[in-house]
Amino acid sequence: MHHSLDDSAALLSIADELHGAAAEIPISTSTGYGLGLAEDLEDQIRRLGLLLASFANTMAVHSRAPRAHGGPSAGTHRRVVMEAHAAGAVGTALADLAEAMVQVAILQDGASVNRPAGRAGTVQSAHATLDRLFNSARRRLHHAARQLHHNADHLYRPMAPATSTEPRMPPRLPTSAPGKRSNNR
Repeated sequence: MHHSLDDSAALLSIADELHGAAAEIPISTSTGYGLGLAEDLEDQIRRLGLLLASFANTMAVHSRAPRAHGGPSAGTHRRVVMEAHAAGAVGTALADLAEAMVQVAILQDGASVNRPAGRAGTVQSAHATLDRLFNSARRRLHHAARQLHHNADHLYRPMAPATSTEPRMPPRLPTSAPGKRSNNR
């Protein structure tokens, strides 16, 4: 049972990390975010990259562990699979943030656009795209965290035996079929 608590605690810890990462993604950039946006984005990308590397390490270690004679329990195997699913969500959120870097570059380069009307449209479009990307990344991270919380709660719940509502019938013994008479006499 010790492993089950460790596995559940690991999932809960990862879920908390995902919620924390999601909470640090900006809510809206429409009012302007200033020069710190690139640095904050860098921090988030580094944080998610390290988390993704941790998932990859867990998978690699688990794949090398012998399955027989005291290897990882079935619960640990399920935890690793659940982490792999979370890694997919983290990777997709990381891709959203990587695309957000393009929009940050557009915002930083906005001063080089010659026409003021063109600049305003470019800046507005970049802000809207950033908001969409940040919302997507935040949503993915929160969803993965909620899924891990749910899975941690149910990781080692014993399965109830299947019950039937029909009365149980005793097994039938095979009966020998009555022989047919041959028409050949």
